[in-house]
This record gives sequence, structure tokens and C-alpha cells, in this order.
Amino acid sequence: MVKYSVAMSVRMVCIVLGVVTQGVLMWIFFALAIFLPYFAVVLANAQGAPKQSTSRAIAPKGSIRADQFKFDD
Repeated sequence: MVKYSVAMSVRMVCIVLGVVTQGVLMWIFFALAIFLPYFAVVLANAQGAPKQSTSRAIAPKGSIRADQFKFDD
């Protein structure tokens, strides 16, 4: 989420700079402002390889025989 927020902040700066500049710089800033959201979403959704945990939970093993059940009628 932090990467996405930083990318959107950079986008806002590009929009402001695109408004106050002229010529080639204006087009570069606006192009960055247009394409940056795509890359921000891709970066935000990118996940690394799952981390392997050194300890894993082990479920207890137990069994109950049928004759151990008692029903109160």
C-alpha cells in the first residue's frame, strides 16, 4: 500500500509540473501522469515467493471409539 501511495503522490507532482511547464517537459510530465497508475497497480499487486516458515503447526491426532459415546435419552 505504501508503494502505491508513493506512486500516486509522484503522479500528482507530475500533473502539477505538467500544468506549469511548457514544451517537451509538459508532454513528458503528462505522459508520466497517465502511465504511472498502471505501473503503480502492477507494483502494488506484485508478490514475491511465499516465505517458508520454519515451524509449522501440527494438528493433534485423536480418535474416539463408538462405545465411548453416551447418549442420554
